[in-house]
Amino acid sequence: MLAFPSTYTVGITSLGYQIVWATLAQRGDVDVRRLFTDQGDPPHGGSRSRGPDLDLFGLSLSWELDGPVLLDLLEQQRIPIWASERGDNDPIVFGGGPVLTANPEPLAPFFDVVLLGDGELLLPAFVDALQQHRSAPRAERLRQLARVPGVYVPSLYAPRYSSDGELLAVEPTEPGIPATVAKQTWRGNTLSHSTVITPEAAWPSIHMVEV
Repeated sequence: MLAFPSTYTVGITSLGYQIVWATLAQRGDVDVRRLFTDQGDPPHGGSRSRGPDLDLFGLSLSWELDGPVLLDLLEQQRIPIWASERGDNDPIVFGGGPVLTANPEPLAPFFDVVLLGDGELLLPAFVDALQQHRSAPRAERLRQLARVPGVYVPSLYAPRYSSDGELLAVEPTEPGIPATVAKQTWRGNTLSHSTVITPEAAWPSIHMVEV
């Protein structure tokens, strides 16, 4: 499920959200549903109980004030708010967008995975790794995802402070986890553009192109 922290009119106008949704929807091994604060795709969109087949719950954050909406959407879908409280039967909650790429730490306790950078580059490798290890226990799935470039798994890192409280580093807590997570930048030779054109968008019936 791919959520947007606002109404359909606002969310469907977001080119970034459209790109992420289209990237997932074009895969034959993914059935992606959309969720907005006022509506969603069946069978789970707008429902207050998630289906048993919900493996992933994603959210794109463009503004700092989107953070509280994340918590509302998680509660609506009966997903534990804190990443540390989720078990093998809960979906992996991932996030991306400008806010998380700039500084994921304020919202890190609520995410299992944060994608740092552009979805065009990150999503294919992220989903490939998840599909390859989907039968593994949750902890092992997260370890494997942490090895994908640009994928930050907050639970596998811990801050190190000096004696006077200065932050010295954020370091992996297990062997084999990358010491740093580098932002991924899409440098493809195609322009990102609208995949959904609708009169219900904030800019009605407009085809958007990112240049």
